[in-house]
Amino acid sequence: MKIKKYEVYDMKEAMALIKKELGPDAVILSTRKIVKNGSFGLFSRPMIEVTAAIDYTAKREVKKPKENYNPAPEKNTDDSADISKITDIINSLGLNKFEMLLNDMNEIKKQISEMKTAISENIALDLPKSLQEVYNIMIKNEVDDVLSYKFLKKIENRIPENSTHLQIKSIAAQLFGDLIPTEKSYFSSLKKKVLALVGPTGVGKTTTVAKIAANLALKLQKSVALISIDTFRIGAVEQLKSYAEIIDVPLRVASSPTELNEIILEFEDYEYILLDTMGRSQYDTAQIDDLKSFLTINPLINVALVLSMSSNHSELGDTFNRYSKLSPDYLIFTKLDETRYFGSLASLPILKKVPILLMTNGQNVPEDMEIPDGKKIAKFIFNEIPNLWRS
Repeated sequence: MKIKKYEVYDMKEAMALIKKELGPDAVILSTRKIVKNGSFGLFSRPMIEVTAAIDYTAKREVKKPKENYNPAPEKNTDDSADISKITDIINSLGLNKFEMLLNDMNEIKKQISEMKTAISENIALDLPKSLQEVYNIMIKNEVDDVLSYKFLKKIENRIPENSTHLQIKSIAAQLFGDLIPTEKSYFSSLKKKVLALVGPTGVGKTTTVAKIAANLALKLQKSVALISIDTFRIGAVEQLKSYAEIIDVPLRVASSPTELNEIILEFEDYEYILLDTMGRSQYDTAQIDDLKSFLTINPLINVALVLSMSSNHSELGDTFNRYSKLSPDYLIFTKLDETRYFGSLASLPILKKVPILLMTNGQNVPEDMEIPDGKKIAKFIFNEIPNLWRS
């Protein structure tokens, strides 16, 4: 038996070489992707290592034994029979075609991506050129493309003739700001309610709870109580405990939905109750379901989904969709100081019809927090040169 390996760019090339060198009776034993040293990583063309074999002994003519000569059958001293069986299985199952199938799938994905890009670029072709320029600004700042188009199409007739580019942007920003749903006064909206902050790990839930508590207790002189159900991260509870001691508010930890409900009843005389929850991956549906059992235990609980602006628009939209089973009443956007693109501050609230409750732009407690303003958000979105929020 002769076994040989080939390094090729596609199966067509491999089959030609195998047929030429080993003959038409050769079989493919295996295929796998390889990365050649000295290549240019992701931008290099992938190669395939194909292992093929030909069993020349199978073709030899078997001589007839002499009469009255019955030797014992020889033991098979090589693995040719096993290899033949393996290759038969590989070929019968079509496993040697997997590489071609993967290449086809990658090509389809590439074409779909190109189609999406083309649709995004051509969706606004029926807008006047002046509004196409505004559309491009909105897209650059990560406003949803369909939302951008529908908005500009709706206000097309409200733009006076001969308006300058700056005037058109100003009008568009003013009208777009009116569309962004915001909660004007969190301190009046949340009175005698329990505000639960939920969201993925690392978005800043615990720090945001501390900021809200400090503003209510220290600046507005309100009675505030804190609850944590983040029993998975001891550090998070200790951090919140430190904040609670500094601003002199009570903190309790609930380890079950029943215990949470009992603590809420104990705190019924407080004007505000803030609930810090464990960070959950948006992809772990079981953990989000577990969290839901806490949040539905008492009708006073309102849910605020905390989202970090360090993520892009698609990631934020995906996170919202996965947390939607918790029926968020509000959105809180954190880490505004870590991006220059604020389109998601408008797209998500408008498309999901959920108002922004608060925004944070730093780690300082309680300073780096502000009440949302649709006009201010739109102003940053319509900047042709994206600026930092604090600027």
